[in-house]
Amino acid sequence: MPTQPFWNLAALTPVSFVFWFPAVLFYDWLRTLGLPWWQNGLGCLVFMAVWAGLVERWSRRYFVRRHRCVLRSSEVPSEAPGSLALASEPQRKPPIVATAEFWDYAFARLFGWAKGIAQMSFEFVFFMSAFYPSWRVVLGSFLVVVAMSLGLGWWQRRLLRSHLEGAGAGKALAGGAMAVSSGRGPSEGLMAADRN
Repeated sequence: MPTQPFWNLAALTPVSFVFWFPAVLFYDWLRTLGLPWWQNGLGCLVFMAVWAGLVERWSRRYFVRRHRCVLRSSEVPSEAPGSLALASEPQRKPPIVATAEFWDYAFARLFGWAKGIAQMSFEFVFFMSAFYPSWRVVLGSFLVVVAMSLGLGWWQRRLLRSHLEGAGAGKALAGGAMAVSSGRGPSEGLMAADRN
């Protein structure tokens, strides 16, 4: 099964083309069967979950092999670890829409222990609404997600302004990494910063 951290990073890479091209072909094939819209949606949901997991598995293997080849090649200079200069992270502007890390934080903050159920329900309803045969439903659900993302982006900017200097919410609040430097998950780091 696919993992969210991998696909958050792979969404804007060629890996996503490997995922989307067969998914679109599968949906076109599914439509030729003449099934009702909800069966098309469920079929695509199952196919996309399995296909995304397979693509992630193959991609991870490819990246591990590639990394090992680079390490074994003679082109890599053998320098002492202490001689490498640390690159400073560039300053980022506050996001307009909420980052993936902040969506996780918002669901954890709003729903507590039911975060996983709420996230899965939200994603399922939005995914299934994309298959409904009315353009009004598709457009309405898209506008709801845009409005939610803008609202969560406002919340994230507000937290950034109030906590960036003193609370040390770390990279997860700014959306720059999947984990806070303390080793905690992004939601834990954000909640600790929100409590301060």
